[in-house]
Amino acid sequence: MTTSLIDKSTAHGSVGLLALAFALSACIGNLGGVDGSPPADDTGGGSSSSGGPGSMGPGSETMACDANVVDPGPSPMRLLSREQYLNTVRDLAGDVPGLEEALGPANEASAFGLLQPDVTQVELEHFQAAADAIAAAIVGDPTALGEVAPCEGGAEPLECARRMVVAFGARAYRAPLTEAADIERHLQLFSFGAETSYEHGIELLLRGMLQSPRFLYRVEIGTSERVGDRAVKLSPYEVAARLSYMLWGTLPDARLNEAIADGSLTSKEGVAAQLDWMLEDERGKELVHRFLGSWTHLNGLYSVVKDAEAFPEWQSRSFRESLRGQADAFFEHVLRDEGGKLSALFTSPTVFYNKDLGGYYGVTGGDSFQALERTDGTASGILTLPALLAIQAKPAESSPIYRGKFVREALLCQQLPAPPANIPKPPEVDQSSSTRERLAQHEVDPACVGCHQLIDPIGFGFEHYDALGRYRELDGGEPVDASGKVIATRDMDGEFVGVTELGERLARSAEVEECVARQWFRFAIARFEQEMDGCSMKSLLETFRAAGQDLNALPRAVVETDAFLYRRAIDTHTKEMP
Repeated sequence: MTTSLIDKSTAHGSVGLLALAFALSACIGNLGGVDGSPPADDTGGGSSSSGGPGSMGPGSETMACDANVVDPGPSPMRLLSREQYLNTVRDLAGDVPGLEEALGPANEASAFGLLQPDVTQVELEHFQAAADAIAAAIVGDPTALGEVAPCEGGAEPLECARRMVVAFGARAYRAPLTEAADIERHLQLFSFGAETSYEHGIELLLRGMLQSPRFLYRVEIGTSERVGDRAVKLSPYEVAARLSYMLWGTLPDARLNEAIADGSLTSKEGVAAQLDWMLEDERGKELVHRFLGSWTHLNGLYSVVKDAEAFPEWQSRSFRESLRGQADAFFEHVLRDEGGKLSALFTSPTVFYNKDLGGYYGVTGGDSFQALERTDGTASGILTLPALLAIQAKPAESSPIYRGKFVREALLCQQLPAPPANIPKPPEVDQSSSTRERLAQHEVDPACVGCHQLIDPIGFGFEHYDALGRYRELDGGEPVDASGKVIATRDMDGEFVGVTELGERLARSAEVEECVARQWFRFAIARFEQEMDGCSMKSLLETFRAAGQDLNALPRAVVETDAFLYRRAIDTHTKEMP
């Protein structure tokens, strides 16, 4: 992470408001710069490994755990996701008309937002437009202005603004502003605008604060209290922010702020106690749901394109919303009715349908989702979710490549090499031949076989499901051949027929169990696991395993790790910028 300490600014009329916002923040870190950067590929993993102590399986680095060393690994300064930004603004200022349009389209870099590129000029302009909209909405509403920046008649406007900086800043920045010079930097913006009116001064102040890196990023400094040579404790404010953004996707609420004040967040046990009630909150109940949706790439459902002639129903947003609702209903069934068992995620015969999706199962549905047990071997947990299968398919045909790649990367955490630059154009869709026949070239072409022998034979097991995830017996006029094969795994190698047998292999696999731990770590900690995370990963996996692979145990498993509880001390060799 490139670190800067900006200590001086002047509020001249010729200076852009965005530049002033950056200066007043005395920010730590540049927009777009993070430490602990993940690999360039968003699949995670690392170099190939054959296993061993601390190993998380083939295709991943060996991570040994030295119980005598506390090492939380890097703590990237994370930009708020779009969802986190909107939630935070809602809790700070209520509903702001036009905010989503001002913020612009979502730009998530990966399933979990793990890859964080530099913020572009266009994105900066969106942040500025959003800040302008929020500030205008607050100042334009006397009630909202009175809540954010109250100033009774006869009071000194500058003192009112000072109180506003302290109170609003503590919430917006997720930590108190305590340095006089820091507060004065903020007040320069107010003074500049107050030459017109008190309201205009507050508006400029809000616009600046809401463009500050301390608002846009989750900034962590840590404390001076060491827990070993490589780690320091986080401040209670930083622990609270980690909890609230992981569980709720927004800033700490009043009850969590009480825990900050009474010292409840200074120990591992105290953090776990806060986790319990936060999970009972309606927002906390959605945490594992959000993980499952991100892990299975369902957040990309609405951007998937399908051939309008072949699949006219896909053009209806209601249909796609039903597919996502079906997936959420299944996740709830696994987490509540199946005891959160990982095995149920891959093998459950229960499906859900409504009026849009009844045709998938030969039944008629209503407005709400109903459960149906499929005893004919055509349902196998997430592996037969139409939403997932549709995402992992092409516009007009199934894709053994996409589906096999999904299993390798998402379920086994194996990193696949990038395709060659001279990859040939895929064959045109021929309705008289099967998808399997069209991919036969991969078996003999030396430029293809190296990677595709890892992918295609797994993907062929999904061939009973078309590009919309509908079950079929024929492809290209011939009976579907859903036989497949798994190689290059620690405990799953062998032949199988159809996704039901594949699901059984996944459910029994320790490699899959370990991949789930990896994926949860990435989701909760917002970075990829690295070599120094051996003890955190070992702790997380042991807790998950001791809970009988109950997915509901994952939140507690991660908050007990070094990676969540601590951070490394700020690098003493960072350069100070003028």
